[in-house]
Amino acid sequence: MSTKEKGITMSIGRHALGVLAIVSVALTAAAPAASSHPPRNGISTGTASPSGEESAGPRWQPFDLPVLEHANLTGVTAIGRDDAWAVGFTVPDKTIAGPAAAEADQCDAGGLPSLALHWDGASWSQVPVPNLGRINSVSASGRRNVWAAADCGVLRWDGQTWTRTTPVPIPGTDGYFLSGIKAISAYDVWLSGFAWDGTTGDDRGFVQHWDGVRWQLVALPALGDNFDISSVDAGGRQDVWIAGTDYTGKDTTGEKLLILHWNGYGWKQFPAPAITMVIQRVARVRVVAANDVWIAGRGQRDPYGWDINRPLVLHWDGAAWTDTHAPEERGDLRDIASDGRMVLAAGDTYSPLDDTYEAYARRWTGAGWIPAAVPAPGLASISALAPSPDGGMWAVGSVGDETTMRPFIARTAH
Repeated sequence: MSTKEKGITMSIGRHALGVLAIVSVALTAAAPAASSHPPRNGISTGTASPSGEESAGPRWQPFDLPVLEHANLTGVTAIGRDDAWAVGFTVPDKTIAGPAAAEADQCDAGGLPSLALHWDGASWSQVPVPNLGRINSVSASGRRNVWAAADCGVLRWDGQTWTRTTPVPIPGTDGYFLSGIKAISAYDVWLSGFAWDGTTGDDRGFVQHWDGVRWQLVALPALGDNFDISSVDAGGRQDVWIAGTDYTGKDTTGEKLLILHWNGYGWKQFPAPAITMVIQRVARVRVVAANDVWIAGRGQRDPYGWDINRPLVLHWDGAAWTDTHAPEERGDLRDIASDGRMVLAAGDTYSPLDDTYEAYARRWTGAGWIPAAVPAPGLASISALAPSPDGGMWAVGSVGDETTMRPFIARTAH
């Protein structure tokens, strides 16, 4: 797979089942776990976990959603008890299939239209949004300052309507993927992503900053000839973290994680802990506190990718990054979050060696990772997590196969 194709594949959002509506793959859903309550939207309130292991909290409460057949949720953020957003995309024509469709859809707003849902404390409802294609990430600093990164630009909610903004073009590239966004205030928003060069096949990671008026590229240190920036998060104006992967020497030395911190004046790169996996991909960097930052993703031992995806979780304690030694098992992490009572890492069990998979979640005990309940049984993927200011945690994603795909939203009971 070329670097450009890799970027396109990432933007499709396979992990959240969107690809099931694009690529014709025969998948068989696992049987739902037993529940004493009838499922809503096909989601059980039981505590099923991958591989049949007994799970340990949390207990998930699913929510009714607008009728959204063939839709996918990829991001979630919570501002208050009665104010949260979930974003993603819809698939208007489930008959689209094959790599050509994926190629044509890259930054084609008509391909997979933008989707935004709002929680008002009582129910979720769909809110009109300019169509910029798939929405990949969402972040809010307040009720009137919500930002979302999509395939074809950036969206902003001012409390009444969604409007679009245009990030700075990356010179000498043939396309880009916006991987993450973090809103600190209306005058301080960070955007991460990578662009690709169709001639060399290399990726070029970038970071942009919104100052209240416009987007500006933020200079990065020399990070190699071929790298991406996969996620951004911040604890404040002088506490911004970005993370990605350096592919420059992957054929000889394997991939290397990139971890950088912004202190308000410049970047400092931190060494990643030694990891035995030669493929190292970041899905999310999450700031809980200045001395409590997490990175979640996946790794593989085969340099050519013919291996199971294994969960990858790193932790910053204020002094150094360490490997938390996630379980040696199938697990492809898409997000990690803390609600103040627990740290939860989630995704799915997809593997290049097996097309069947289910939602995956592990909870941190302080000494290691244990199985945790998942919000959706059977064929499912958890795309994003978000702590709720009133306690608990939101989770979003998709369930079902290419003919029954539908989004889910659930929250831990508290």
